Amino acid sequence: IQFVPQAVQSALRKLSWMNNSPEFAEQYTKSERIRYCLGGAAIGALVVALGKLWLFPFLDSLAVAPCDEVLGVPSHVALWYGLFVGIPLSGMILVIFTFGARGFKILRSGQIPPLREKVFRPTRIARGLKAKVLGALHVVAFAPFAALAIWGSMQAAELSTQGQLKPCTETANASTGP
Repeated sequence: IQFVPQAVQSALRKLSWMNNSPEFAEQYTKSERIRYCLGGAAIGALVVALGKLWLFPFLDSLAVAPCDEVLGVPSHVALWYGLFVGIPLSGMILVIFTFGARGFKILRSGQIPPLREKVFRPTRIARGLKAKVLGALHVVAFAPFAALAIWGSMQAAELSTQGQLKPCTETANASTGP
């Protein structure tokens, strides 16, 4: 190493694979953190408002009008399938688009957090087997939701046949009116 110029020696010391000190991922700036927090609060407020103004009144109308139909399906059947299949499938889609995409980035870059991903707090970069395992877990994170939706479809089918105790008639539908 004595024959190598001083500038080359200092450049070699800066390389992370030559140095034993831990490598950390890039962090968000304070303004980026504030922007993400405000955006998350706005999206959360929108979800709460949609739930109070649309979802809960819709579910209430299904409960008081058992003979109505939703898109040609009896309302009690739509309610069971929405609860036992729709909610797990919605969660699965959300997990696929968030965790699945990140998992593929982790597997492609071979490190966690993946290349060019910023973090909120100081985070050491992990490579090797740990990154591969965590990337694979991110990719298959949707599997419990898929299993729950499959199980829920069987439960919803059984509950929808039990829920039809008496046939719906126009007189029964008229008696539940305003």
